[in-house]
Amino acid sequence: MPHGFDAELFHPELGHEVVTGKVFIEPEALFFRSDTTNLEIPLKRLVVELDEAGGRIYFKDPEVTGLRVYTADESILNFRVGGQHGVIRKLLEQQASSREVIRRLRITGYVLAACVMLSWLVVCATHFMVRSIAARVPPEWEQKFAEQHIAELKAGGLLLEDSNRVAKLVALVAPLMQVVPAGNTFKFHIVQSDQPNAYALPGGHIVVNTGLLNLADNDELVGVIAHESAHITQKHHARKIISAAGPLIICGVFMNRGGGIGNLFGEGSGLMLIQGFSQEYEAEADEIGWNYLVQANIDPRGMVGIFRKLKAVESKENHANQIPQAFESHPALDKRIARLEVKWKKMTRQSGFLVLESVLLKP
Repeated sequence: MPHGFDAELFHPELGHEVVTGKVFIEPEALFFRSDTTNLEIPLKRLVVELDEAGGRIYFKDPEVTGLRVYTADESILNFRVGGQHGVIRKLLEQQASSREVIRRLRITGYVLAACVMLSWLVVCATHFMVRSIAARVPPEWEQKFAEQHIAELKAGGLLLEDSNRVAKLVALVAPLMQVVPAGNTFKFHIVQSDQPNAYALPGGHIVVNTGLLNLADNDELVGVIAHESAHITQKHHARKIISAAGPLIICGVFMNRGGGIGNLFGEGSGLMLIQGFSQEYEAEADEIGWNYLVQANIDPRGMVGIFRKLKAVESKENHANQIPQAFESHPALDKRIARLEVKWKKMTRQSGFLVLESVLLKP
């Protein structure tokens, strides 16, 4: 007769009663037998747990919720089954090792999740501090950098002294400037260049190449100006310079609310102002520029139209490095077009836009 170990069984279906009986270990399964209950748990799914405090060994079947069989006879751990010594002990050790691995993986997961959360909080805090510092940059500093660049364009003979064309450009974008914060103070400049390009400078300066004037129609040109206006209103130039300083310096300047900004705008800052923005800033300028167009009752699809034309230029040149410098760091034009087309489809009103006065900006 197989050797049995005194044991007890508990299951919710039995109420609060504990059934007393014996546990038998055989090569394929653990059996619990009593006068009223017979139970079989295959060894392949038997879960063994040791309660060192209570001096009990628990047996569970994952497929039977709430079932617990336990014995206080620790000799069961070393019982020979089918010629194998200590089968239950080996199960206990294997499962304890598996639980330890799972526990460590869970802890590692918690640590990684905490690191991701901490990194996210640092990024959010840094973005907040960058925006806060940028808002404190004195306007005269922005004007200084912009005027220096405009002076360089004049010295190089690139800036067109054509007040008539500039006046026409100002007239064309006037409806847009009414909704752009401080847009009525913006200054526009035209540069002689075949590259279809435009870029913003801090302090409300927007430079447009003749190549863009020749390429774009009215709505498309205003779409570009809306995008560049967003760079100015969102202070992307200052934010770019501040972000380049790194989190520690940013935090120090942010905490020193009385000053420290001047240290960020040192030598080399002027060069950074005319280099391409990050994809984050470009996407933000697309988004806010689109909103400006809608607020001004101007068809925002002009922004999509000019991106399509720039895409055609890109394909024609057949070389990414032939694209104007200001577009080199931009998100892929295909992605920008797709994102704006989704915005257009979501718009509840898709007609009745302002018809822009035809202004001849081409020579």
